[in-house]
Amino acid sequence: MNGRDKCRIINSIRRKVADNNNIDFVIYDCTFEGECSGSCQKTASELNYLEGELEKIQNRGVKLNLEGVFTLDDEIVSDFEKTSSAKQEKLDEIMKNPELNELPPRYLDMLL
Repeated sequence: MNGRDKCRIINSIRRKVADNNNIDFVIYDCTFEGECSGSCQKTASELNYLEGELEKIQNRGVKLNLEGVFTLDDEIVSDFEKTSSAKQEKLDEIMKNPELNELPPRYLDMLL
């Protein structure tokens, strides 16, 4: 799974938490170009805001609503499955080269 996929899943979870708890929460479109790690200053800032709002709710003695938060949307799962399938196919093709059989797994990731 690449960083953008991770970010999309994390944003989906945060959106559900915010919606379930009536928190105004805006996830801004990512403008980063390049290799995404799945975590950045923008996402950290969004997380800090959401955590602060959740803490305010708890401090008022209200239970947090986490119903359905940790289930993934079909669209996200479908995208992840397509990405995983494509990576597996590419890995299978790469491994047909006998010279790569002894290559450590961390280097194989670089080839994908």
